Amino acid sequence: MPTIVNYIVTILLLVLVDLPWLVLGSKTSKAMILSIQGSELKLRWLPGLIVYIALAYLVHLPKSSLEAFLLGLCTYAVYDFTNYATLTNYSLRFAIMDSLWGGILFLIVYNLLKYFKIDN
Repeated sequence: MPTIVNYIVTILLLVLVDLPWLVLGSKTSKAMILSIQGSELKLRWLPGLIVYIALAYLVHLPKSSLEAFLLGLCTYAVYDFTNYATLTNYSLRFAIMDSLWGGILFLIVYNLLKYFKIDN
């Protein structure tokens, strides 16, 4: 079972690996959010931290790289395709890309945890 320190390291890895996607996808996501809610995207830090805590727990569950990719894909797909099903202006292209990114994110972080021998 991972320790608190391992979870903190995992959260940091998730954020660092996720940053390029967040920056590269920000133009698309900001425009989409504006069209959905009629106002600009405003990040609330505490809910964001809660998401990364949950992701840090989940990324320790897989037993293989394939499982890590599939868990990340499914985790992000639940969010993205719920949004696509319920929000008129949510982009199918974005839902697919973001879901795939979830798989890639989990795959990379899972393998970094293994490489650095952080309990997973």
